[in-house]
Amino acid sequence: MFEAEAIWLGNLLRLQDDEALSPLINIGSSTRHFREQEQPWTERALFTPLKTRGVQVLHLDNREGDGIDIRADILADHALPHIKDFAPKAVLCCNILEHVPDPARLARRCIEIVGPGGLIFVTVPFSYPHHRDPIDTMFRPEPNELAALFRPAVMLKGEVIDTGQSWWTDVRRRPWILLRPLLRLPFPFVNFPGWKRSVARLYWLRHRYRVTGALFQVPPATIDTEGRAA
Repeated sequence: MFEAEAIWLGNLLRLQDDEALSPLINIGSSTRHFREQEQPWTERALFTPLKTRGVQVLHLDNREGDGIDIRADILADHALPHIKDFAPKAVLCCNILEHVPDPARLARRCIEIVGPGGLIFVTVPFSYPHHRDPIDTMFRPEPNELAALFRPAVMLKGEVIDTGQSWWTDVRRRPWILLRPLLRLPFPFVNFPGWKRSVARLYWLRHRYRVTGALFQVPPATIDTEGRAA
């Protein structure tokens, strides 16, 4: 998550009532070290303000680790009852949709988790290079595409966020990373897919990364009495 993205989300969270957010599940949270050391702006902009307000934040990931409160595969049907036992009212689904084969299925699962009236905060790359974790489907939606994906949830806000960063930001910190695409440039016949991904980095020296952000609310009529999306 970029710092500008975290600030955008933090400002949006600040506008919501505490009761509408708590408990909040952070899907694909990674570890405490990642949130507090590798990306400390997420802790500053998102989680510390929420904790200060008394909002319960539960970090969910599909692996064990310090700072992971719920270990579950978000798309596994058997995991849904366990997750719903926490009675979440909101979820953060940030930079995950591009890493699953079926983003529509993940969108439906978010709706099932929060239930009627629940809030879903979403970010996903809009303009960003290929990055495997372990896959990248190159899903790069604009807000209207996200709105269609999350129907029947209603999009309350949708925006393309300029992160203010590009690959040049990384190159300035570690100039030697520029050598890899430059050295590979004359040799497209050696692992052509890898060559394309490597050389494409040069495009991002001048083009800034952008992220699509959105807030959705699930209307009561979309959930039946057993908690399934209608």
